[in-house]
Amino acid sequence: MLVVCVAVLSAPVLAQNAVDFPGTVLKVDDASGKLTVKKDGTRFTFVVDGRTQYAGIKALKDIKAGDTVTVTYIVMGSQYIAQKIAKSK
Repeated sequence: MLVVCVAVLSAPVLAQNAVDFPGTVLKVDDASGKLTVKKDGTRFTFVVDGRTQYAGIKALKDIKAGDTVTVTYIVMGSQYIAQKIAKSK
């Protein structure tokens, strides 16, 4: 008897209810996986984890205060989960 298993690998897909938040980085905490971004008086602290995708950078450690980013996020409970972080040039 021959059993064939096929695995399909693909890039992670962003949740359909994700929201973009462009702004200026206030704080980066690589150790705890958090990123604080502000725009027009609104400030969010995003949770960054192993599922977070990046554009223009390779990791959270490549971001510093003052950088301009757009964070694509979802809300889970009381947390803002970063799905993608794009750094503007």
